[in-house]
Amino acid sequence: MIEIRGYCQRCQAPIFLNRTLDWYGNSVVTLNCWNGHYKWINIENIEADLPAETREDLVAHIGFFSVT
Repeated sequence: MIEIRGYCQRCQAPIFLNRTLDWYGNSVVTLNCWNGHYKWINIENIEADLPAETREDLVAHIGFFSVT
């Protein structure tokens, strides 16, 4: 069962906490509404091997695909 964590400030839809793996095996944790408005996105370990000055400018691409 998915637990509602609040309501979106933009569209008032329910907000859910989601955890999944991206294409490269990184753990992606998001807090977003079902209309696609994200409150935050955390991609764990994606920048662990980058120099500290590079991490500040990191922009991660997040894509979705269907496995069916």
